[in-house]
Amino acid sequence: MEQEKLEYPQKEGSIKTVKDTACLPYNDLAGGIAVKIRSIVNEKLDNRQKVKLLNEIVENRGFVTVSENTEKETVTKMFETVHTESEYNDNLNGAKALNKNGYDVYILPRVSGIKCFDYILAKDSKVYAAELKTIYGENSLSNRLKTANEQSDRVVLNIVGNATSRYVADEIKGFYLRNSHIKEIIVLKGGKPFYVDYDQTKDKKFAKKFMDRWAR
Repeated sequence: MEQEKLEYPQKEGSIKTVKDTACLPYNDLAGGIAVKIRSIVNEKLDNRQKVKLLNEIVENRGFVTVSENTEKETVTKMFETVHTESEYNDNLNGAKALNKNGYDVYILPRVSGIKCFDYILAKDSKVYAAELKTIYGENSLSNRLKTANEQSDRVVLNIVGNATSRYVADEIKGFYLRNSHIKEIIVLKGGKPFYVDYDQTKDKKFAKKFMDRWAR
């Protein structure tokens, strides 16, 4: 049966592509993308093994360029079989903000049966797996963070709705208390990133320092 196709609208700075809504199965034929993602998510790999698989994934020819930032010489690439339109928009908007701050971004396909991370980020010759959470308001932050730790040890929070700096700081601190293995949270506020790790949240003045950075 022919799979449903979604044609997305032309966006400034992007290449118009046609993508289908199918999930990649465990055993895909497109260079083993699904198998490699499954290994990263489910197996206890050391950092060297994980980086090797991440590099192999981004070299796959199934990725197409959907956005470029010529000023920063960065690019967003997306695998051809991926998401629904709403997921596509969230992922692309977050990726564009990261592009502007020096990251190449690879938007991954969903893989059936796996809670997969959204991005592979590349910057300064390093690659990272990262899960994107788009935050439209305070009510969504807590629930969105709860699922983040199941998908990656790095989280990108793209704050696009109304949320106070104190509320976000308290939620991040509470999240780290339950998930100290998370290496880093990249907070995108107004398209600009700042970074939070577990050690920062142990500071008694964390909330104040976070609010000061938020206001810059």
